[in-house]
Amino acid sequence: MRKLIAALLLIAAGTLPARAQDWPAQHKAMVDAANQEGELVLQSQPFQTARDFLQREWPKAYPNIKLNMSALPEPQFWARLRTERAAGKYLWDMAVSGASTGYTFSKEGAVDPLMPELVDPRVNKLEMWGGWDSAFMDLEKKYVLSVSSFIASPYYNAAHVSPTAVARDGIKAMLNPGYAGRIIWQEPTLPGGGRTLAQLIYSQLGEDGLRKLLVDQKAILAQNQQQVVEAMARGTAWIGILPSVRGLIGPYLQAGVKVDDLRTFGNTPETGVQSVGGATVYVFNKRPHPNATRVFLSWFLSREVQSGFAIATAQASRRTDVPHAGDPDAKPIPGAKYITPQREENQEAQDKVLALIAEIKKTIK
Repeated sequence: MRKLIAALLLIAAGTLPARAQDWPAQHKAMVDAANQEGELVLQSQPFQTARDFLQREWPKAYPNIKLNMSALPEPQFWARLRTERAAGKYLWDMAVSGASTGYTFSKEGAVDPLMPELVDPRVNKLEMWGGWDSAFMDLEKKYVLSVSSFIASPYYNAAHVSPTAVARDGIKAMLNPGYAGRIIWQEPTLPGGGRTLAQLIYSQLGEDGLRKLLVDQKAILAQNQQQVVEAMARGTAWIGILPSVRGLIGPYLQAGVKVDDLRTFGNTPETGVQSVGGATVYVFNKRPHPNATRVFLSWFLSREVQSGFAIATAQASRRTDVPHAGDPDAKPIPGAKYITPQREENQEAQDKVLALIAEIKKTIK
């Protein structure tokens, strides 16, 4: 009993050593303490498949720790968190969501460094994640860890869009007048997959091409990813500007919808970006359930869970010991230099593109 109490005190103080030979006893003490807390409050991403995985698998591993999960839109979550903390209420433990919220709140002193929370020696080695400089999305490389990494590219329907033209022209193939009214883009000025591809579209088309895409090509701006997926699945749109359309289209295939030949524009730096999706983790300070947070991190970042999460979401894990999952076209070319839009260092460039899109939208009648 004295050893258990001592271990619990070490956990609460945040000073628990992480020697591998001590880990089984440490982990048991941490789980016991988390069971006493009985809850984990987590902000998640809009991607329903990712949320379904967490809600399905977490109770199997830790039935005594309730997963209280929300998926608030980014602006709504920002407003809520700021209001709560201004009133002295610290209600959230951590997030598995987009990177920008994490590094935004790290500047406001609301996010703790992550490494002290990775007490499990099975998940805290830099070689597992391809190096911390690559895995962390914030400038300081200590708050926002990305657990997924894959090439995100727009999709096209090869029954209507020429693969030869795509191979020749890349993203510029979208400007073919024959595709006017057949292009759908998840609204890039809102958080989501459409925003992820905004810098890529601008880098290949320039301002004039971007304007033509939105005005002359009459690109449809969808409010959520499901509208893009459905339009591509049913063939009402021929080009979808959203990552992982093929991975998301599974429910339509299971329902018996005949889906045409969908292909990515490619996995080169000119046709795709290196995305982390909505799968970054960060922890809030003054969190109400510190032990449950550490238990979740140990579980979620493990090889087994990362493998299952990658398969479920069709998004490759950053862990180097997890086989590539998802679209074969989403595997990066070794040595190629891709834009990673979710990195904090790219935020200013992305904001300029989004401001230009907002300006162009005002001219559309």
